[in-house]
Amino acid sequence: MRGTSAPYFKSLNRTFHILGVNRELFFLFVGLCLPIAFSARLIPMMDIVACGIFIVLHSIGVLVTRADSQMLAIYRRHTHTKKYYKAISGIHTKSPILKPSVPFYQGQRGIV
Repeated sequence: MRGTSAPYFKSLNRTFHILGVNRELFFLFVGLCLPIAFSARLIPMMDIVACGIFIVLHSIGVLVTRADSQMLAIYRRHTHTKKYYKAISGIHTKSPILKPSVPFYQGQRGIV
């Protein structure tokens, strides 16, 4: 028996990068460097310092993204875990709703 074929779309499983860095990291780096440039009323020296800091942060971000593109998602999920979970009293107790740790595609629009 042959199973039904399921189309596999590579673009659905690929992470979105801007200049080789995860989207969230890129906007974090820009958000850190723009106040440096604007705080000194756009003095050329501070613009050069802000660009230098951005280049250093961006190169570190590229290295981290090349090592593992899902590293940021792992760190974000790690910050939301609790240090203590209440004990459940019995086997018939209603268990809390668990969310999957890794999002997966269910055939709907977007990741669910």
